[in-house]
Amino acid sequence: MARLSIFNMAFGFSVLFFAACAGAFISFDMTQAFLHDPAQLNSWQLSLLKSAHGHSNLFGVLHIGLGLTLPYSPLPQRSKIAQTVGLAMGVLAMGPGMIIRAFGGASDSFDVIGLCIGTGLSLALVTLATHAAALFYKTLRA
Repeated sequence: MARLSIFNMAFGFSVLFFAACAGAFISFDMTQAFLHDPAQLNSWQLSLLKSAHGHSNLFGVLHIGLGLTLPYSPLPQRSKIAQTVGLAMGVLAMGPGMIIRAFGGASDSFDVIGLCIGTGLSLALVTLATHAAALFYKTLRA
């Protein structure tokens, strides 16, 4: 199996590990909020932290899936590297980016963190679309 595929799988499992570790902290915060101040359960910060946890797990699994299917893609190596980087930008946007935004508070004005999250998520979506298209292309050509 190609080194890039193994990297994607290792990176995905690393993301899952860190998301699982963060989940323990979120669980503790939710328990404390439930016991002492149930109004915090619907707070902006806790909502985004839960979202970051879920999306980090999702993107970890996506990286593992990318690693498993990358050998079947007919795209050149440079494109596969770009896809790896694109999906990693999604990890950064929807994991640490969402955590930073959670502690920054809600705002209806333009913010740089929101722009970074949107850019990273867009790159991840382009990766998913191009990888799916490449796999469909391979299926139709075979």
